Amino acid sequence: MRKTLLITFLCNALISYAQTKVVDTRSQLEKEDSNDMYNQADMSTLDLLEALELAGIRVHKFNIGEMDKLYKFQIFAEEYVNSKLIKTDTLVDYNNEYGFWIDEEYNPAYIDQIKIFTKTEENFAKINIRTYAMGSTKEINLGKTDHRQFYNWRAYEDTQWKLNENVPLLIFASSWLDKQFNFHRFCGVVNLKENDEGTQELLDNSPNYVVLSFRISEME
Repeated sequence: MRKTLLITFLCNALISYAQTKVVDTRSQLEKEDSNDMYNQADMSTLDLLEALELAGIRVHKFNIGEMDKLYKFQIFAEEYVNSKLIKTDTLVDYNNEYGFWIDEEYNPAYIDQIKIFTKTEENFAKINIRTYAMGSTKEINLGKTDHRQFYNWRAYEDTQWKLNENVPLLIFASSWLDKQFNFHRFCGVVNLKENDEGTQELLDNSPNYVVLSFRISEME
């Protein structure tokens, strides 16, 4: 008798549990962060970018313009010491074509954007270059002659491609010593332009820097 009552109790408990079970209709974000630990509603894209920058990570995106045929596509790193070119490395040697699928049909097209991720720690930087067709990771390690010295990234504004010309994208440049006040400084210009006074100040004064540029040329 007692065994029968126990079985009946367990069955009723299971039925009761099944009847009260509720489907979780919360959003995926609510499921993953049920206590809202990260204050999702208050977070902006700028907050996330600033958090990445605290970790030394930045994202640089460049619109390079439209192309209508196959070209050779290269990216170079040119190192300067005291305004003199001392080394050129070819980081990418490819072409400007990529492909995509729509309705099981392959379609060729030509890139119009370059994206570069940088992770920087003092005078060392790891860079990841991406287009729609490829990705490449490289490292930059520059000199440091003063413990107060620091390096910054600066991007160029006009990055539209020009046939057979190197178009600068980014500069990884050192601060320089202000001898009058005995401290290291960096020019205030944020967006670089060719033949610009602020940009030229950086190029003239930075003792060591690397310019990342790309080149579009005719296929051989």
